[in-house]
Amino acid sequence: MKLPPQPFFKVYKPQYLAFVLFGCFLDLLTKWLAIKNLNPLESVPVIGDFFRLSLTFNTGFVFGLFQGNSIPSLFATGFAIVFLTFYRWQNSELGNPWGWNLVMAGAFGNFLDKFFVKVPGIGFHFGFRVKATGEHIGVVDFFDFDWPNFLLVERWPAFNVADSCVSIGIVILLFTMDWAEEQKT
Repeated sequence: MKLPPQPFFKVYKPQYLAFVLFGCFLDLLTKWLAIKNLNPLESVPVIGDFFRLSLTFNTGFVFGLFQGNSIPSLFATGFAIVFLTFYRWQNSELGNPWGWNLVMAGAFGNFLDKFFVKVPGIGFHFGFRVKATGEHIGVVDFFDFDWPNFLLVERWPAFNVADSCVSIGIVILLFTMDWAEEQKT
């Protein structure tokens, strides 16, 4: 495998790496607060029924698809992080770097979350299997929004800060990438 010609830290500048670390920290902090303060069987209204805090655990993939696949999801997320890191390094001119930083902060936040067993009201510990009643695995999701019924879902799937980072980062990248195919002469 040939490494990209530009130095790694020219593409991944220290301020970008600090932003990714901060985003990851913020995501894990909010997940810890949700675990400590929310019950998985209850929803706390914030703005009526439109926005609630509801503690859920996603053991699947995006939007809660394919629940019960926490280990395959872990490997898929790890692969995506490695792929995106090299893709960005190789194609540093594509898209706004802050869009990439948001995507990476979210990806790392959810990736790290998959390494822990969550115990509501207490916190979490390292592991991949539930060993006692009241323990949960999977990514912590807690933002719960109502969604217009015309989209065939009653409520939008619960999400977290990392998911928000990824979504906002992708939108930034979609608007800032040059999608025109390069002319080869």
